[in-house]
Amino acid sequence: MDFLKKLPSHLDFEGQRLAERIFQTVITAFAVVGLVAGYAVERFSITVYTLGVGFAIAALLTLPPWPMYRRHPLKWQKADDGSAHSAKSKKKK
Repeated sequence: MDFLKKLPSHLDFEGQRLAERIFQTVITAFAVVGLVAGYAVERFSITVYTLGVGFAIAALLTLPPWPMYRRHPLKWQKADDGSAHSAKSKKKK
């Protein structure tokens, strides 16, 4: 199970925005196609199945942390060692 710890599990903010847009686009497209197809053959089950397939495809595209969602890593500041804070508190005393 150590190999699971080595897999990346994060997205950056731009990647989250892209994943959300892809998810919404895929779900909307499959909903429209399913509604039209279900209406044409007069079967609501066609609409539900089409939307289910769209959900599965959208989940496959957006849930795993694919590399396209990690292109803009965050630039973190260096950790503060606390020496500046302790010097300020000594001056106040």
